[in-house]
Parts: sequence; C-alpha cells; structure tokens
Amino acid sequence: MLHLSVAVFCTLDMPFTYLWPEELGDAPKPGCRVKVPFGKRSLVGLVLGEALAPANPAKTKAVEALIDAQPLWDEASWKTWLWMADYYHHPIGDALATTLPAGLAKGETPEPAEGNLPDMSGEVSYIANPDLPPLAGKQKVVIKLAQSNPHGLSRTELIEQSDTPRTVDMLIRSGALMPVRRTPAATMVLTQEQQDAAQSIKDALGSFGVLLLDGVTGSGKTEVFMEAMAAAISAGKQVLYLVPEIGLTPQTCARLEKRFEVCVLHSKLSEKDRGLAWSLARSGQAKVIVGTRSALFTPIADLGLIIIDEEHDHSFKQDTRLRYHARDVAIFLANKRNIPIVLGSATPSAETMRSALSGRYKHLRMTARANGCAMPKIEVLDAKSMPQQDGLTPVAMALIKRTLEAGEQAMVFLPRRGFAHTMFCRSCGWASECPNCDARMVFHKGKGKMICHHCGESNRQPGACPKCSEEIVPLGAGTERAEELLIGSFGAENVIRLDTDVINTPASMHAAFAHIRSGRPLCIVGTQMLAKGHDFPNVTMVVITGSDAALFSADARAAERFIQQVTQVAGRSGRAKPGRVIIQTSQADHPILQQLVREGYHKTIEGIIHGYEQAMLAPVSATALITVETNDRNTGSDYLESVIDEINHPALVGPFPAIMERKAGAYRYQAVVLAETRKERHELLCKLKAAWKRKTTRFPLYIDVDPCQSG
Repeated sequence: MLHLSVAVFCTLDMPFTYLWPEELGDAPKPGCRVKVPFGKRSLVGLVLGEALAPANPAKTKAVEALIDAQPLWDEASWKTWLWMADYYHHPIGDALATTLPAGLAKGETPEPAEGNLPDMSGEVSYIANPDLPPLAGKQKVVIKLAQSNPHGLSRTELIEQSDTPRTVDMLIRSGALMPVRRTPAATMVLTQEQQDAAQSIKDALGSFGVLLLDGVTGSGKTEVFMEAMAAAISAGKQVLYLVPEIGLTPQTCARLEKRFEVCVLHSKLSEKDRGLAWSLARSGQAKVIVGTRSALFTPIADLGLIIIDEEHDHSFKQDTRLRYHARDVAIFLANKRNIPIVLGSATPSAETMRSALSGRYKHLRMTARANGCAMPKIEVLDAKSMPQQDGLTPVAMALIKRTLEAGEQAMVFLPRRGFAHTMFCRSCGWASECPNCDARMVFHKGKGKMICHHCGESNRQPGACPKCSEEIVPLGAGTERAEELLIGSFGAENVIRLDTDVINTPASMHAAFAHIRSGRPLCIVGTQMLAKGHDFPNVTMVVITGSDAALFSADARAAERFIQQVTQVAGRSGRAKPGRVIIQTSQADHPILQQLVREGYHKTIEGIIHGYEQAMLAPVSATALITVETNDRNTGSDYLESVIDEINHPALVGPFPAIMERKAGAYRYQAVVLAETRKERHELLCKLKAAWKRKTTRFPLYIDVDPCQSG
C-alpha cells in the first residue's frame, strides 16, 4: 500500500499522510494537487512525495481525488517553494497555498491558455471585431461604443462610458473587442552607460548571477531592462518583471508595450484574468510577465531572466501570513533555474548594496540622467522658527507660486493621508485615541470621520470635546489639509492630490497621471505614491515636508527608509529641465540629513551600513522577529518569557512590547533573534517553535525572518 505526504492547505505546521487508492491510477508526482478528507471537510493540498507507512495504517484516510495529472511547476520552482516555507518557518500547507491563485487553491481547473488579457496600461485602444455574431444587452452597448470611434477606445474609456467593467473584460477576453496593434517603437539610442549596463546583462544570460543596476533617477534603467529583455526573448526565453506595487503596473506596461506584448499578474485582477495569465505564462505563450510579488509564483515554462524593479521597496516583503521577501525568493529561484536576476534601483537597500560592495553581486552604475539633464539641486529649509500653516511654510508656498507662474509643475510630498494627525482639546488635553490600538485616529475632513490607519476603526467627527464639551482643533497636517491650503492659494484647477484616498481604481490613476503628463501648470500633493518611480517631465520643484519623525524612530532601519524616500521623491524633479528640491524640516542639523544633502545617497547608505555592522544589526546579523498576540497585557509576555528561559541562548532576546503594543484589540509582545549565521538562526527558530508547541497555547507564534521593520 502506497502512502503520500501531502501539504494540506491549512495553518497546521506539518504535512499529513494519506493512503493512495489504486483505483485512482499511478501515484502523482510532487507538485500535483489532490483533494483529501480533513476532519469533517474536504481540502486541497499538494503532494510532497511518498511517505512511510504510519504506525496504524488502518486509521489512515485515503486521497479522495487527483486534480492534476502533472505537477503545476518545474522541479526548480517546486524546490524553491519548499525552501521558502522552510526558510521563513511558515506552515508548509499555508505557504504552498500562497503560491496559487485563489481558484486553484480551492481545487478549480486551470484556465485554458486561450483568449486575450485586458490591457492594464490604459493606453491600448480596442475596436469591435467585424465578425461578431448578434449581441444584446450590455454587450451590445459596449460594442456600439467601440464602433462609435474609428480609432477605438481604451479599456478605461469603455468602462467609464458603459459602467460595465465585467462585460468589457469578457468581450476583450473572447476577442469580440480587438486591440489596435501598435507598430513596435524604434529602439532608443542609449547612452554609453546604458549600453555598457545592457551588454553586461546580455552577457550574463544563460547562467546564474545577481546584477545590481544602480542608476540615478532618470538614468534610463527601464531602457536597459528592455534591451536585455529583447535579447532574452530572441533566445526563445520568457522574462519575469516584478514591480513593488499595483500602482506601478500601468506605467510599466505602457513603457514595455512599446516593444513587447505584456501579460500582467497581480492580486487585483479578476480570478478569470489571473487564471488566464497564469496559464498563458505556463504554456510559454506570454513572453513578458509583469506583476507584483505574487507574480513570482507563476509557472513560467522557459524563464530566462528575472528583473526586480525598485528592489529597495519594502512592498516586496509580505507582512501577513507567509512573511516572504519576493526579491530574496526570486534570487533563490534564479539560482535554481540557472538564470540571471537584475535588481534595479536608484536607492539600493542596505543588504543589496552590501552584497554589491563585497563583490557578491555585479555592480552596474549609471551616474547621469539619460537625457543629459542635471540632477536637481537639494536644499534644506530650516523651518523651526517659521509659521507652518497647514504644513507648509511661507517660503515653500512662495516657491510653489513661482513655479506655477513659470508654467511648470510643483510637487509636495507629505507622508500622511488625511487632514490632521489627530483632533485635540486645548482645555482638557483630550485627543482622538483609537479604542483598539495605541494610536491616534486620523481626521479625514472630506469624509467627516476619524479613522485609525492601523485597524480601520472609524467614528464620526465629534463637534466638541467628548470629555469637557469645549472646542477641539486639528493637530498636524496630512495631504488633505495641504491640498485645502493649496487650492485656497492657487485654485482647484491647479492642484491635484495623489494618495490612496482619492486614487483607488485603475481608472482614477490613469486619469490623474494623464492630467499631470499634459504638462499644464499644476501642484501635485501626495504621499508615498509620489516616490514610486513615476516620470513627470514638467515637475521642476519638489517640497518634502513632514518626514522628521523618521529620524527619531525606534525602528533600527528608519533612517535607511528616510534617505531612500527623500532621494526617490527628489528624483521626480528636473527630469526634462533644471529642477530644485526643498526639504522643509525642523531638524536641519541632523547628521543623516546633512550627509545626504552634502554627499549623496551612496555615501550616506555606506555610513548606515557601517553602523549596522558595528551594532551587529540586520541585515548584518541573521535576524528574526517573533510576535505573539493575546487578548490581555500579560499572557503573551509570560509565555514568551518562559520559552526564552527554557531555550536560554544569548542570541534570543526578549520579551518586550511591540512598538505599538496594542493593535486591532490585541496586545503584542515580541522577541528577536540576533544570530551570527543563518544556520544558527534556523536552529534557534526550530527550538523556539518546538518549545511553543509544548506550551499547548491557543495563541499562534508569528515569525518574521529578515524583518524589514520592527513592530
């Protein structure tokens, strides 16, 4: 009798043994899905291999059904997913479930590799297929819209005018709406730096290697990527291109589609489209796969090159369930598949820079902008003694006014959404605290609500102090408050806000970016969305404000994120004409800020890396953050303390409260592993999990290997 080891899609940290019934035929290979009984339910799992016969085989349940005749991935990819579950110390079944689209994780059959994926760039036009059969209802309305414009309409325009997104996508998928094929764009003339970088990547094709494309903002890294991609595709290979956030996919697709047909994969796609993209990549039909971190798990038949754009971005690290870093898993995958991987950034992360400086990664530098424009001049504006009405000083407002009068665009970066950080009573000291978190509720004036940005709790804005009935006032400035000030000074037609409160659909994003790229005088105010690699040619003035808190954060890597954010936002200025950057701060003499302005990003990050090395902090040490969440203040701390005392190892430190001790109603206590080697860390985490299991507590232990931030 044959027994199989199956990773059942559940959160229990172990594989399960099942009997393989002879009537189901030959035993499946590792990587095939099966349906198995699990308690009173039937669940899906992935076969890990043959298992030893259990001690009591009569009680062993049998596999109910075989879903896949062949493994879903090639052997190298499969080994990578198994390594990932082990490296990040996550339950094997839940880790492998993460690698699949939701439908496949439920046992559905993969979509056939037939049909067309809707364009995500917003720049491809669609016309009606002349060979259409008669249509009715919503389909007829959409087709008439497409027929009304001889040049076709984009997907975004069709959705906006018909208000039927599902119908539009179904007609595109079926071929009833056909894309107007662009003539491939002529290859751009590359600078010498671009040519050298592209050639280095081409020379690396066919074997494993990690290359860091380290180019200043505007140096033309995308053009270098496209040159290397063209070479890989000419050799019959496919390319995986990862971006940190969904918001970057339309822009990236618009650039890449000038030369290639692009297949997009991310979590916001419909299940139908995600399944189709998955199958097109698996069959080899899709040559360029663009997506966010989850696209990494796509089965790509002839993968020849992986590109990680904006590799420093912390969005590549998942912060719930399986806490994997897509960049690091991609490097392991590239090694297993014996292909090169390129990490691109103007502000490389400390771990990537450290590997490049040591020679582990090939370091490709591009120090000049591709169009010959100079880098913007960065100045520090000491705002300690200046009035800051709604977050902006009179000096900053005057500079913005001058920019708009010159027919150019200005950008204001504020790291907070909403109108004010909190509402405050000057009489009794009351402030709008979240009932579930150790945090203040943010005032969103447009919604008339107080909202917690950590747990989502929301309340109506109080008209007076709930404690003493006196007047309450807004404290601090967010993007909404700055927008109100700018509109009052320059008019609503000259101001646009970019944050997730207002840019929350592909259509709204496309409309906003089209408005900005029209080049008309405009002041753009926004949050981190502004730091994500966008190219706005008419922006000549950038004002950065509200970032001082990062210089005093308890998070050991906050300073690194601060200099990355400032450098990235500053890089939006002066792309096509001379630019200027003003950092409005109350900490003008802070050494990190002063070094960044005087010596630039690379010298500053090297100094930060040296600090990590002296203190033996991540990424120098092999680090893991352990968190337990309980419903009272002492239980988690007591459990962690008893386990730490039992293990009694100097590299295991804690317990201590999280930076935000109470979040979403749970009290959070933590411990940290600061090991000298990954092997030592792995062994310690195995002991920790075993000791925790012996406690038979109902509270799970959350393990974050190589954490990007504390708490």
